[in-house]
This record gives sequence, structure tokens and C-alpha cells, in this order.
Amino acid sequence: MNDKKKIVVLEDDRSSARVLTAFLEKKGFEVLSTSEGRFAIELTLREKPDLLIADIMLPDMNGSEMVKQLKKSAAGKDLNVLFLTSLLSKVAKPGEETKLRLDGIEFPALSKPFQPESLFTVVSRLTAGNN
Repeated sequence: MNDKKKIVVLEDDRSSARVLTAFLEKKGFEVLSTSEGRFAIELTLREKPDLLIADIMLPDMNGSEMVKQLKKSAAGKDLNVLFLTSLLSKVAKPGEETKLRLDGIEFPALSKPFQPESLFTVVSRLTAGNN
């Protein structure tokens, strides 16, 4: 039986997606990656990951809108989400966890470029179920 925690990464920048995927796989996670929100919805509902790491600015839809859609579904309502976005670079220091509020729900968020130690700490907490 595979006991690796599963993470879906939604990142439209190919080099960022490769770096993030390689880092998480090296830390022992199973990683599924996509660059478009519509595919992330399909992938997340099918694979039921322990965590979704989502960028906000995407080519086909806003990452926060995609998360709202997922949270409305029965399969996605309990999904752990971490936003990883450059939009936070002016309000959060690199490696500093902050919160993004969507429809009254706060989600953990980190600024890009990510700090490996901070990312691993937050991902470990979220995949352990201790949000």
C-alpha cells in the first residue's frame, strides 16, 4: 500500500512547477501537477489528494475561483489548500505564512519565490491534517 501523502500542484510556470514538484518528491510526497485550473479541478476530484497547492494567476481561470468551485463540491469541501503566489510578495516576507480569505474561509498562503524550509513546514502540517 502506498502511504505517501498526495499533493496536486497547480502552477502555470513550467520551471516553477518542476522545482516545486522535485522538491516535494524529494521530501517523500507523491505529486501530480497541472498548469490549468480546469484540469486541477478534474485531477483533484479524481485523485482526492491530501493537499492542493495553487497559484492564483493562471491562464484559464483565477486560482481562488477554482478553489471556490472545488469547495462547493462534496468531494472538495474538506480539501486542504495552500496558496503559493507572487501576489503576496508585497505583503508577506519570503517564507512567512499568511492567510488569504475566500468566502469567509481563511487559507494558508506563502509568497513566491518559496523558501524550502517554510514550504516544507506548512505542507507537512497541512498533510498531517493539523491546519
